[in-house]
Amino acid sequence: MINKPEDILAIASFVKETQLKYGNPAGIDPKDLSEWSRDLGLKRRGETIFYAGMYPYMGYAETALMLEYIVKKNGLEFSSLLNWLDKARYLGYEKNMKDLIRIIRSPVARLGTVAGISSDVLKKLREIAGGVDERVNVYNDILRKGVKVLKNSGIEFAYLAEEEPDSGVVLHTFGFLDEFKDHAKNVTEKFRSLGVKRIITMDPITGIVFKSFYPSFVEDFNIDVRHIVEVLKPSERKELLGQVVYHDPCFLARHWKLTEEPRKLMAGAGYRVLDPPNNRDKTRCDGGATEYQDPIGSVKQSQIRLNELLSTGEKNVVTSCPACLMLFRVGNYFSGGDARIIDIVELLNGGD
Repeated sequence: MINKPEDILAIASFVKETQLKYGNPAGIDPKDLSEWSRDLGLKRRGETIFYAGMYPYMGYAETALMLEYIVKKNGLEFSSLLNWLDKARYLGYEKNMKDLIRIIRSPVARLGTVAGISSDVLKKLREIAGGVDERVNVYNDILRKGVKVLKNSGIEFAYLAEEEPDSGVVLHTFGFLDEFKDHAKNVTEKFRSLGVKRIITMDPITGIVFKSFYPSFVEDFNIDVRHIVEVLKPSERKELLGQVVYHDPCFLARHWKLTEEPRKLMAGAGYRVLDPPNNRDKTRCDGGATEYQDPIGSVKQSQIRLNELLSTGEKNVVTSCPACLMLFRVGNYFSGGDARIIDIVELLNGGD
């Protein structure tokens, strides 16, 4: 049940406008995006920085995908939600992902009937929107654990907090290449002005944007970009703490070509790592990149891949990408499954 061409164009336009206006695709204040780092005592300047990437707004992206999935399953179009948002502008709401979720949670939700959304569907949408804070906290907690793992490894780094620029990946994904080029140039200048020479990230997608895409759009882009599994060294722990099945993210396995590093880190942390069918550079996609164009197909694909992982008999599913986490969490939710979806840094942090 793929979105109609006009709906896909409306989604693309919505995402572009939000990115260009707010600096990120969710329409969130940069101070709120960096709230996860409060009280961690991180330096704000340094040649090596930790880059949070998509993690801080992935709770909103996850909620938006769930909302669109419900809308499509009930024979409606995403334009129904955008029309709702247009009507709410007169009540002080902005046209962005964050305020769309905020509207559905609020008494203004009665406007849903004006947009053609039934009371039963509206009830489900409000239930999902009501869980956004919990989802945001999931990803923020993962970031905090990632920082702790790096600190415990003796790696020195800074975090730009609200000054961290978004990579602009959504502009590239939706084909707005002129806008992406301008954005990439601005981000590069910002990094240079702040003295950034190296980036460590847990997000393989935005990492590849910097590592592979930026050099094609920005002259002399020479910042060294590393995924966290590259910079951490495996422990020599011999005690077996548990067992997990690992999903290789497409970007990490095919673009970074990092397949053994995460396995060695998990083994060193005390975990037996199972491989599912279609692993390493033959990994099966979990539905990412098309989730807003075809939410039904994307979630179905995440469930297909999740079933492959679970076919090993292990319910502890580990991956190392925020988009993969999101798709598996959503697929697990709508299938009523009991898989435990885990980011690799949670294991490396002692399994907490």
